[in-house]
Amino acid sequence: MSQSIFGYISSIALLCYLFMLMIFINAEKNKIINAFLLILSAMILWTGGSLLMRLQFWPNYVFWYHVSLGGLMLIIFSYFRFIVSFTGKKASFASIVYFVLLMMCFLINIPNGLLLKWPNLVEIDGKTRMVYDKMTNFVAILFLVAAIVIIHMLYYLFSYLKKNKKLKKQAMPIVFGIFTLFAGNLALVLPIFSGFPIDIVAGVINAGFLMFALIRRHLFKLKLMATESVGYLFCVVLGFPVFYSLLPYLDEYVVARLSEQQGYELPVYLLSFVVVVSMLFYFWKKVISSIFVREEESQNDILKQYTIDVSKSLKLNEILQKTVEAISLSTGIKKIYIGLIDYESNDFILRYSDQSLADLSFVIRDDHPILRWLSTNEDILIMDDFEHTVAFKSIWESEKYQLARLGVKYCIGLKENSDLIGVILFSDFGRKSKLKLQDLNMIMSINSVASIAIKNAHAYEKAYLEARTDDLTGVLNRRYFYELISEIYEQNKEGSVALIIINIDDFKLYNQLYGVKQGDQALINVADLIKGCIGAQGYVSRYSGKEFAILLPGYDVFSARKLTETIRDQISGITHNSAGQRQKSLTISAGISVAPFGAKSVKELLDNADHAVYQVKRKGKNAIRVFDTFINAEKSLEELDYNQVYDDYKSTVFALMAAIDAKDHYTFNHSDNVANYAVALATELRLNKDIVENIRQAALLHDIGKISIPESILNKPGKLNEEEFIIMQGHVEASIDIIRHLPSLDYVIPAVLGHHERFDGKGYPRRISGEDIPLTARILCLADSFDAMISTRCYKPDMPVAKALAILEEEAGKQFDPKLVTLFTDMVVNEQLGLPISTERLKVVKL
Repeated sequence: MSQSIFGYISSIALLCYLFMLMIFINAEKNKIINAFLLILSAMILWTGGSLLMRLQFWPNYVFWYHVSLGGLMLIIFSYFRFIVSFTGKKASFASIVYFVLLMMCFLINIPNGLLLKWPNLVEIDGKTRMVYDKMTNFVAILFLVAAIVIIHMLYYLFSYLKKNKKLKKQAMPIVFGIFTLFAGNLALVLPIFSGFPIDIVAGVINAGFLMFALIRRHLFKLKLMATESVGYLFCVVLGFPVFYSLLPYLDEYVVARLSEQQGYELPVYLLSFVVVVSMLFYFWKKVISSIFVREEESQNDILKQYTIDVSKSLKLNEILQKTVEAISLSTGIKKIYIGLIDYESNDFILRYSDQSLADLSFVIRDDHPILRWLSTNEDILIMDDFEHTVAFKSIWESEKYQLARLGVKYCIGLKENSDLIGVILFSDFGRKSKLKLQDLNMIMSINSVASIAIKNAHAYEKAYLEARTDDLTGVLNRRYFYELISEIYEQNKEGSVALIIINIDDFKLYNQLYGVKQGDQALINVADLIKGCIGAQGYVSRYSGKEFAILLPGYDVFSARKLTETIRDQISGITHNSAGQRQKSLTISAGISVAPFGAKSVKELLDNADHAVYQVKRKGKNAIRVFDTFINAEKSLEELDYNQVYDDYKSTVFALMAAIDAKDHYTFNHSDNVANYAVALATELRLNKDIVENIRQAALLHDIGKISIPESILNKPGKLNEEEFIIMQGHVEASIDIIRHLPSLDYVIPAVLGHHERFDGKGYPRRISGEDIPLTARILCLADSFDAMISTRCYKPDMPVAKALAILEEEAGKQFDPKLVTLFTDMVVNEQLGLPISTERLKVVKL
């Protein structure tokens, strides 16, 4: 009864075992894996047939003997195929010959057991046993064929190990497995193993050795799917040999206790099998799952979080950082490097590492054998295996040394579609044991996500680069330059920042002489020349149609001027077109401003460099000028004669002012007073002559736009309503519209434009605040307001000087620059401006 039940269970278990292979083994299209699966299939035939033969299962034990013997023949052949694939040999003809010989032996033996007779059934002590009779001489044929195949495969294996001594540890388990398998079959003839399935035990040990060898070579991918259904299936298969070992004791119990009870035997056997499977499943849940599943779940959580993090970022460095962190966190390894392709040279440059002091100077050439391997393979390159290839021998010794110094043991490619865009180099440093296959699979998963993230980051960087780059010259465009200069200025507040603006002289004439196409080429040449001069020391932008701006962090006045002189000299040498024809030499007018010496804000830095260019243009072009805000006793630069420039337009300005005076008698005298106060304050600040003269002329012209304001509003005796005030505010833009038609006086525009701005940002027309308001405009604002308070207006009487000073103090930090208020008040109190102020009022102001 028990044998019959066990036979049915054996058949079911045999089918389950075959099904388990399909679930647990993810075989790649690999000859080694295919040969290994063939071995497993042959072992299932051999061991399954042997067990069912011993149980004398249907149809008869002779049938199962032949199945077992056929499985053994197939094992010999599949082992040969395995060794051939493992060593990389080509033995197609030998494989065919051996298969034919082994199958012939099998078929010849079927009719009457000519080579190896099946066992006889003998009654011993009331039990039926299988006894092999004395073997005939024909059995030597079978052993000879098997010996030839085994010797041939061992020859392949040992010759392979002789050439690759480092792989000896990987291949030795295969040798042990072969000897264990055939030693187990030879042991069947020993009396000590009579009745014990030593051949089956040897087969199981052999399978373990094979699997171990494949895992060490990273060719066998065992996927542990810890679901309950798979767990039950595994426990059913494992319960088969356990139940078989308990069967004799169960038979004794059934005979002793249930012999008189009919119909209970089958339920007892089935219940016993269920108990065994349940206990194994409990062991599965508590031990196997806690060892493997917990680690796998932890890695899955890391991979999930990493995927979420990199999907939210388009910053390349951030993606590289999170990739290295994910690999290190999930596997525990250190010394991880990521290299990315340089699209100009196609070489791969190390960009990031988990080591803070790592040397990232290693460059992998575009024709490097490692890159060629990674381009054509999707797997991880294992350096221990790669070292035995011809490709590795072609690597330069210096590169081998560099790889060894970095501790590189594994490489994997980052790909965009099928193109290699990066590499991840890593070791097993930091781990107590070598990397397991599960760890390598985790790294491959991270690599797949990283490839997509880096692809997106590259696309974003490309779009971002196009958005901030000038289409013609390839340098930064004006919009991005404004963003960059603010960032660089903030980063170098404790140091210095130099700004150079280069204006190409008479470029309109150049276009007229040679055409727009040649003009564009000239701009490209100038941009390339500037980029070559500054290198990685600064940033260059196309500031306007014929102007370039250069930003140099850490440069002082002297080094900035020397660089500008070098650029000027090289630009003047661009005198030939693409056809070799000599053309008009290009000259430049360059202005230099350096913070913090020549500017206190980004706005001043830009305005002052522009101002320096204007000075050069008016002086005659083709020169370099450094803008100095304050008086420099050692200044050797030529001063611009502003009076001469102003005189050219004096008659025009006076005509405009006379027209205003006809509408508003106050404006003419007011502008003159404002000029006196503003010049006095600028002089007290020790501003240089250029700035002082700029302020004087801005003061004379700052209200010139009132000519456009209706007389009814200018001379209104009461307070202006909201609509009238808006019209009055328009005089600022009107002033600018008039001044911009006087090209040699346009340097006064910043002061005129900002003289109604407030320090707190509530002024007009631009609502800028603080030091973003040009210094000249802040001075003009204070002088303008002070004169307005102490003067008689159509809508108010004059105000005492002391009261006006008190209002200035109240508005310090609100309407006016507090530093200027303090200085101006001291000047008035100390009678530097010659304004009348009573002794009592003087005390109040001083208090």
